Amino acid sequence: MPHGFTWACPAPAGASLTTVTVLRFARGARMWAFKQMGRARAPLAATPGLLFWRLCGSGGGLGFSARPDLSRYALIATWSSGQALADFFERSPLFADYLAHADEAWTAALTVLRGRGSWGGTCPFGPGLAGLPEGLPVAALTRARLRLSGLAGFWSRVPAINRRLVAMPGLRLALGIGELPWVQPVTFSVWDDVACLERFAYAGSNHEAGARAAYAKKWFAEDLFYRFAAIGSAGALGGRDPARVTAS
Repeated sequence: MPHGFTWACPAPAGASLTTVTVLRFARGARMWAFKQMGRARAPLAATPGLLFWRLCGSGGGLGFSARPDLSRYALIATWSSGQALADFFERSPLFADYLAHADEAWTAALTVLRGRGSWGGTCPFGPGLAGLPEGLPVAALTRARLRLSGLAGFWSRVPAINRRLVAMPGLRLALGIGELPWVQPVTFSVWDDVACLERFAYAGSNHEAGARAAYAKKWFAEDLFYRFAAIGSAGALGGRDPARVTAS
């Protein structure tokens, strides 16, 4: 399965890059994919230039769900350079093995626009960058570690937020993923532009109300929100490239 990147602009010199890779597996390969959640840890830890990584399972359906989707897994990774990124996706035996077993594989290459928070006590992504070309798709990644006291309140708001999310103009992709999805949920979405993302996130929306409730009631033991520009992509998901990056 080819996984060559199309780039909208060169990777900024000296900046770290983040990738989000989503892989979908047919029924016969799902046990292999599940076992990789443990088996892939050692080779990922030994990968040159890989500064941060998390293997994640996936929620079912569109948007975010507590129901697992055993056909879909994700890898979130931060790279020290564009060369380190290219070496992994072009020459890593581990990634080649994933491609050999997956029905679909898609990767977005991202640079930080802005963000805040921590993941496991560290800041996993680089500083925000300025001077990027206009018109790039925008991606948002959130992660929370829920307190037990916040589980019921958090999940009670998810269905209504999901219904609004999947109806929003400009949404290209929405996934719920996570290491422990019920208590450490991660959301990843791709949008046409910043304006589309902000119409969903703010302006008196049920998403904004949910976020205010979470902070007021201290549902989160840890949280993170980052916004990225998609500068490159490879592969397809659902038969398309949600980033639709145009070659420079």
